[in-house]
Amino acid sequence: MSSIQSGQAGTEPGGGEAPHPQIQVEERKLTMHDFLRTCIRLNGSDVHLQSGSVPMIRVDGRARFLECPPLSDQTVEEFVNQILAGQVNPEQKRQILNQRGAVDVAHSFPGMARFRTNIFHSREKYAIVMRRIITRIPQFDELNLPPQVEALTDHNRGLIIVSGTTGTGKSTTLAAMIGKINRTRSERIITVEDPVEYQHDNIRSLVSQVEVGTDSESYEYALREMIRQDPDTILIGEIRDSFSLTTALRAADTGRLVLTSVHAANAPLTIERMVSLFDPAQKELQQTQLGMNLVAVVCQRLAKRREGKGRVPAVEIMLSTPLVRKHVLDGEYDKLKGAVGNREAGCQSFDQHLTELFQRQIIDVAEAKRLASNVDALNLALRGIGNSESRLRQ
Repeated sequence: MSSIQSGQAGTEPGGGEAPHPQIQVEERKLTMHDFLRTCIRLNGSDVHLQSGSVPMIRVDGRARFLECPPLSDQTVEEFVNQILAGQVNPEQKRQILNQRGAVDVAHSFPGMARFRTNIFHSREKYAIVMRRIITRIPQFDELNLPPQVEALTDHNRGLIIVSGTTGTGKSTTLAAMIGKINRTRSERIITVEDPVEYQHDNIRSLVSQVEVGTDSESYEYALREMIRQDPDTILIGEIRDSFSLTTALRAADTGRLVLTSVHAANAPLTIERMVSLFDPAQKELQQTQLGMNLVAVVCQRLAKRREGKGRVPAVEIMLSTPLVRKHVLDGEYDKLKGAVGNREAGCQSFDQHLTELFQRQIIDVAEAKRLASNVDALNLALRGIGNSESRLRQ
């Protein structure tokens, strides 16, 4: 008998040895679900399976190899076949993989979890990345988010953007928002996702979730049809191009509440990313739509807790105050940094929230500096010398 256990990836931040959960199995019978089960037991976020490589799991943002042999080409190919066989249109997914070199799918581990999965080629061999999806809809009091974020769900119209880099909890925050609306209002909620991550049951609202590639042939087609399906609240999984941006702005402009995500490092850059996707033929109209319908930008980073286990969100919040609205309408995007840092109506910068997390002894100095936008200003604030809002602005 042999075991799968977390590899020699150093010690935990508190100085103790990293936990090494084990699964006793015969090496020749290792299955893909053995690795997924290990990820769940470690409370990991991602599983990496690649031909010729030792499997790797990411825990609290840190990559850790498993103590088991490298995966053979045949084994990884079997994993790929297993994943594709579980899809609604397996041959279509395989064709996309063969023609484009990569494909996104969802994989269910019955009774355990769902995984957002990307299959791709690396040096003409298969590689798989599987991100664990926590299927239970999270409550706000579990997420350690500032109260301003939950308050955004009181809005009935407009555009709410959750941004951040990959793996910072954007989908989780959006799921909590949809969950809160579902529990508190009688509405028609439609989501378009690629793939569906959190599965929402009907509570007070009627929820329809459209998965690209399964329920709709394309992202664009799903978005086009969504507007005709009488929604009150819309979740667009990601603003990825001019068409998805145009759809979001039009829906918000016609009285719907639109929630979506954008890949961007901070709140002002989120707006600049949106602006970069404006349709040249509609630039003035879309700038007006964005300025008049924006409710808030919530940008997230994940900070390691002081005690070393788990992470907590550091959140930058840009609410649509009169000043923010003016800067967007006038195209003065470089002035948005100051508007975020002035704390008007609940706005806050990353550095302000990091300072608060440090003062509450949730994170340590090193982690605050690692995630800071302005390290020099943060240093002054943490020493209690320069905690004025002007120094904490990005």
